[in-house]
Amino acid sequence: MTVITFTVEGKLEGDAVITYIKDDVIKIGLLGSDNPTPEEVLLASALSCLMLTVYYVAKEKNVKIGDINGYIEGTLDPKGFEGDPSVPPGILEVKYYVDVRSEDPRIKEVLSEAERRCPLKDTLVRSVKVSVFWNVKS
Repeated sequence: MTVITFTVEGKLEGDAVITYIKDDVIKIGLLGSDNPTPEEVLLASALSCLMLTVYYVAKEKNVKIGDINGYIEGTLDPKGFEGDPSVPPGILEVKYYVDVRSEDPRIKEVLSEAERRCPLKDTLVRSVKVSVFWNVKS
């Protein structure tokens, strides 16, 4: 089996993290800052992944699509992040809203398959092994 490893590097600068993805730099900040939050970046990634998967599957099946526009929202109870052990600290629910323009009768098949094959939607709904390796330096 061939697997692909994706990587991102980051550095904390004040109250923001500067991330390096390929040749791009994205500054990610806390809620209330001028920068997107980690949650907003996650949602942007999830939405773009689903939209690109629709494009990819439609191209595979020779289904013509016009515009694809999307909106995504995630709800979070800040009490979890603030330390309340009775509330999960992460996003509690994600809702995608996607408008697709196509006259091809097979578009529903494309959308169903894209939803099933979308890597980030899968990552959000499936339990994923996560490891954190701390390296404390003095």
